[in-house]
Amino acid sequence: MGLSTSVFLGRLGIEHMLVERHAETSTHPRGRGNNVRTMEIFRTAGLEESVREAAFALAGNDGVLQVDTLVGDQRRWIIQDVAAGMDVSRVSSSNWCLCSQNDLEPVLLNRARQGGDIRFDTELLSFTQDEEEVLAQVMRRDTGETHTVKADFLVAADGPRSPVRERLGIGQSGPGALFHNVSVTFRSKTLKEYIGPKRFIVCYTTDPQGEGALLPVDNEERWVIHIPWSADRGETLEDFGNERCAAHIRAAVGVPDIDVEITGKAPWHASKRVADSYGQGRVFLAGDAAHEMPPNGAFGANTGIQDAHNLAWKLAAVLRGWAGLPLLDTYECERRPVAVTTSERASRQAAEEQHPALGPAAGRNNDAADLMTVALCYRYASDAVVGASPERPVVPETFQIDGEPGSRAPHMWVRRAGARISTLDLYERSFVVLAGAEGHPWRRAAEQAGENLGVPVEVYLVGDGRDHDLVPEPDADWAALHGTADDGAVLVRPDGFVAWRAPTHLPSADRVLTDVLQTVLCRG
Repeated sequence: MGLSTSVFLGRLGIEHMLVERHAETSTHPRGRGNNVRTMEIFRTAGLEESVREAAFALAGNDGVLQVDTLVGDQRRWIIQDVAAGMDVSRVSSSNWCLCSQNDLEPVLLNRARQGGDIRFDTELLSFTQDEEEVLAQVMRRDTGETHTVKADFLVAADGPRSPVRERLGIGQSGPGALFHNVSVTFRSKTLKEYIGPKRFIVCYTTDPQGEGALLPVDNEERWVIHIPWSADRGETLEDFGNERCAAHIRAAVGVPDIDVEITGKAPWHASKRVADSYGQGRVFLAGDAAHEMPPNGAFGANTGIQDAHNLAWKLAAVLRGWAGLPLLDTYECERRPVAVTTSERASRQAAEEQHPALGPAAGRNNDAADLMTVALCYRYASDAVVGASPERPVVPETFQIDGEPGSRAPHMWVRRAGARISTLDLYERSFVVLAGAEGHPWRRAAEQAGENLGVPVEVYLVGDGRDHDLVPEPDADWAALHGTADDGAVLVRPDGFVAWRAPTHLPSADRVLTDVLQTVLCRG
């Protein structure tokens, strides 16, 4: 999450330093599933094409399969289509992407270096803070040299056993460890012959001698299998020798003489817990430091990347003088409920997929559409939103994107100066007011509100007249999609979430919009 945070801060022009104790980016394939919302964020940051290029080997993989062995008679698709059969282009500018952490991180690093001071092999030793700043002691691990870094804020994306969280004395809620696995990377040139015609994202093998989760790395000869590990019964990582792992893989495939070359092993613990607070003072938690959840549904890393995206624009707004310091309190108010709800869904997904370490969920049928709902339809209710209903669930029961305040703004294909773009492409570095075909008064109102507060506000009118900025595609209804009339408007935050909505034109719209912006930016 550190690299994602760095990318987003750099895109917003915020000077920052990233400290990473490891000497290089991750080399182990993990955290592969980037959901639709994450890919939208990467698209806005100019990274989507590079991420897809890095992930080309898995571009055709889809679905969750369960078998006894790969060559056995028992075979069923738990999920055949992660997109639930919907035309994703109607609701998003992007789509899911399988890109393992070891392939994704170099892409993020390349972009992060364009806007930040990136220091690998460097460790945070300690920090102090007061009302004005954070002082951090960091050490170069190769030389032992230490120095002090003075910063306005500290973002800790230092993993599930976060030293920063512990130093702040922030506890965690949830059951904790759910199950343990050893993640084994291996090579096999002939394994692909037993896969079948449809490439999967993950395949659960249930034969007791080969129980685990099999994942392709390149669909050719590089693979990963997660083997159950009884750490609570004293089993150690050393107990998983190469011969044992190879025999386990052969049992999972159902071919006793298949070629297997073990290339690596790493412990992997699935847990469910959320930090009781997302920070203290000028120090904030993100990613696994703030929440852990089972990997099923690919929610964990996505939730962390979206944490970073939420926090980055708020830090930028405060540092630039647009917003009051209380805006940063809305980071926890918005993101912690999402993590709690998402971790519940991830745990249910693990049971629904009959993960080898968990039993099936009673009375629940797996629904891929629910994955899309969790990925795109979560909502915020905080001081940084005007008009959101705190009584409504964080994630609705059914897929719903309608321009409601606190929700991710709707996607709509439009043409701007002849180029086809998504309305989501407009949201990154400023507030945006979108108004319909009859919304001309909103242009002056938004410009005046921005001048009143010294906050950049971009305005776009959606229609096919000469004075309209965005031309919708045929049969598209901007007003209906955003829950307004043609003379209404929506105010969208830099992170692409609706901050406020006006169903129709309002008298004294500039004063109303000024008040709304002042509220959203916590300048009370």
